[in-house]
Amino acid sequence: MNHRTGLASVVIFGALAVVGVVADLWSKAWVFDRFRDPAFVPAAPRPLAGGWATFQLTTSFNEGALFGIGQGLTWVFALLSLVAVGGVLYWLLVLGGNRSTWLTIALGLILAGTLGNLFDRTGLHGETYPEGTLRAGQQRYAVRDFLLFTFGDPGTPLPGRYHYPVFNFADVFLVTGAVMLVLKSFQAEEDPESEQDADSASSEIVATPDTATTTPAATPETGPPGPPRSPGEATAS
Repeated sequence: MNHRTGLASVVIFGALAVVGVVADLWSKAWVFDRFRDPAFVPAAPRPLAGGWATFQLTTSFNEGALFGIGQGLTWVFALLSLVAVGGVLYWLLVLGGNRSTWLTIALGLILAGTLGNLFDRTGLHGETYPEGTLRAGQQRYAVRDFLLFTFGDPGTPLPGRYHYPVFNFADVFLVTGAVMLVLKSFQAEEDPESEQDADSASSEIVATPDTATTTPAATPETGPPGPPRSPGEATAS
């Protein structure tokens, strides 16, 4: 892979990560600010797929990982997020992940999702526990979630339907990137540099009628062609 291709991959990776983080943090701030407004009235669940699914905005804090796993282990997941960031950069720049556009996009999405949720886990969003709780006014180290989907028979009352765990766009980026990595694992490994070298070698071995020369073949009667004779030998014969 040449330098220009590697630079383009890094630019794509960085752009995806930056745009993803900005979109995630902006959407979280927008939804949570609206719900804090006393005049705001949350919209009713919007039916999807003929009523078999519904969607609505809500607000939820997750002190664990994806799907609410490991509640209360915020700092453990924050440290794991830092390890994940280092692993993504190592894979991209050292292990050659930037040689594949697919891997570059997948790793960019994973980095965006990791940084978006890491921002929340370190409490940089400034959210605090509400009044009336045991830790009222204290800093809240939790991920902000706001996308809520439910699934079930349209005739089933909403409380009785399946509520998918509330999530955010950072989770979307993480899951999408992870799925892309799984799909990539089923693809046979290819070496772009080897393919490029093979193409170059094949392009150099090209014979044209103008440059090709022919040599008379030897026959049993004549034997192999001998060396050219001198002018003297030719006249003597």
